[in-house]
Amino acid sequence: MAAAALYESLEKLGCPALEGVFLSKPEDIQRLLCTPSSHRLDILEWISVSVYPPLQDEFSLLKESQRDMKIKGMAKLGSDLMLCRIDDLDLIEGRASVERQLGFLEQLAAVIATRQSIGLSDSGSSFSSTFSSQEESFREMARKNERFLKQVFCSPNLQAVLSPECHPWSSDIKPLLLDEEALRKRSHLPVASQERTLLEVSEELEETAAALQDLRGQCSFLCGTPAGAEQPLDGTTVLQTLKLAASDFGQLLVAFEQVYESELRKHCQRPAPQLSPCGPLLKAVQRDLSLCLQELASLAQVTETSENIENMVDRQHEEKLAWRGSVKATLPSKLEELQRKYKAIHATLHKLPAVLSNAEATVSP
Repeated sequence: MAAAALYESLEKLGCPALEGVFLSKPEDIQRLLCTPSSHRLDILEWISVSVYPPLQDEFSLLKESQRDMKIKGMAKLGSDLMLCRIDDLDLIEGRASVERQLGFLEQLAAVIATRQSIGLSDSGSSFSSTFSSQEESFREMARKNERFLKQVFCSPNLQAVLSPECHPWSSDIKPLLLDEEALRKRSHLPVASQERTLLEVSEELEETAAALQDLRGQCSFLCGTPAGAEQPLDGTTVLQTLKLAASDFGQLLVAFEQVYESELRKHCQRPAPQLSPCGPLLKAVQRDLSLCLQELASLAQVTETSENIENMVDRQHEEKLAWRGSVKATLPSKLEELQRKYKAIHATLHKLPAVLSNAEATVSP
């Protein structure tokens, strides 16, 4: 959505590099604006020239093979506008993250819209003729921001925040600080304990100093020449940078105050929600439901086991096995065969006494 909005904004601003380009899918627009290509570089070159028209003369002197010089010039423009670092060439080439690229292009497009709204054209002569009025308007804005910052920093509310009457310690530490006996005990600590405490504090101070040194190295605009810069920054440039940062901070404060008055205040004055007294009852219901689920799971396991046993018995009945002294046969057929043999033997045993009696009668005289 952000890429589509930026694409539409560039079309409204009249970007010549987008003439004849008709894209509607967001992924195609994002691929055009955030993927390294000569077309993207042409779009960014037009944006840079529109923001600062004197770049047109500088770029016109460069050959087609001097593409790196154009990229460095656009990076320097972004650094002057405090939108990126002067060595942030990946952002210009389109190799940075999509969010950074879209944010960078949106800010440049906003500058073009602002220039058009105050009547500045793209020609260098028009830019020179209106530069004085633009500088005067910037000075007036800076004076207003300075007055606003003075009002903010002189406000009694700000002083109350910076120097609160209530002790800022948490409630579990306040009794320890207010306990005079504990204070006396701490004041009479042994020498070894004091030395150990001083050693720990010294280590913390060294770690803090190292962290501050790392931060100072990252804030290259405050310590001499930034990485990749052509000329070192003087005190005036640093002061202007800090003034611009303070101005942005003041504008953010004003914007937050407006949003708070219009949107947030009504939500901050709501009463606390009433908690329902049904908590123990719901816990008991949840416990009973858990037991019920466990019993249902056990019944499901018993049912599954019974089905498995039935299937195993059915397979035993249907499977043909090799019985000793006979061909393969199923268990039911084998049982039937054994039953027939048992009946035959049983009938033979019943007939045996009659046969024996007949034999005895034949043998006797």
